[in-house]
Amino acid sequence: MKAQDMIYTVKPTQILDNALASLYRGETEEALHLFNMVLLLDPQNKVAQVKRALCYIYNGKLKTAKHILTSLLDKGEQDAEVLFHLAELYKMNMNYDMALTFLVKALELEEHNSSYLFMAAELCYLQKDYDDAFGFINKAIVESPFRKELYYWRALIFVKFNKPEIALTDLNKAISIDAHYGDGYRLRAHCRMLLGDINLYLADLKLAQHVDNHQHQQRLAA
Repeated sequence: MKAQDMIYTVKPTQILDNALASLYRGETEEALHLFNMVLLLDPQNKVAQVKRALCYIYNGKLKTAKHILTSLLDKGEQDAEVLFHLAELYKMNMNYDMALTFLVKALELEEHNSSYLFMAAELCYLQKDYDDAFGFINKAIVESPFRKELYYWRALIFVKFNKPEIALTDLNKAISIDAHYGDGYRLRAHCRMLLGDINLYLADLKLAQHVDNHQHQQRLAA
């Protein structure tokens, strides 16, 4: 039996499961191949269409991804994930206004999605709209209270508000979630410096370097 004929002996749902697993592992070329197989059998499969676009984003083919996503919107379907990925595309192109426009639409459909709220906070921060960034990041933390990066970003905003002492509380929380969070130690060192505590500033820089060295050694051993 030819390999091309073999796909007809497997259900699209089985291929889709394998494609999603490949995408989760970061094997985007394999995932893209499998999503295309799903669409050959089931051209209207929405999950395969959206994840196929995501593969193209990861592979740097942004125009192709944008074409797929906008085509889905042109069909009159309002899908939060489609809007979110379009926001990602515009963010990558540093068009933050357009990215936020799509993200707000996504949040109208899924207002409690912490990933959408997080990106909205990032986009507002990048546009120096720290008040709105603060509002979005607070909502994101309510939805996902154990994501270290949310506390890190709220600490960034507190620094912009000239409140490094409050930022320290969030950074301590982030580091309590992940003791190997190098960025957390670096920002905490910056806050220590702003508060004039040079000894703790230097201690956190050493911790950050220790974490970086440890992670580098793990990558080499992998």
